[in-house]
Amino acid sequence: MAKEELKRQLARLRAELAAARELDDETRALLDAVANDIERTLEGRHDEPHTVRERVEGATVRFQAEHPRFARVLSEVTDALAKIGV
Repeated sequence: MAKEELKRQLARLRAELAAARELDDETRALLDAVANDIERTLEGRHDEPHTVRERVEGATVRFQAEHPRFARVLSEVTDALAKIGV
């Protein structure tokens, strides 16, 4: 069940990324890298699972002021990662 929630949040993040026209290249690249980290975690292909969670948390803090909708999605991703033990 927790993995399904994480998959839903990843899909939501990817959809938000696809729809966001206001993002600069650096921000888009960071969010894409975070999404890729999450995907690898779901596939069991991660080196340091807690590092993935730390990167997601860091991105959440970074985006709170400038991109609050991404911060919300990333916060939910962090919760889903915690539920699967990452």
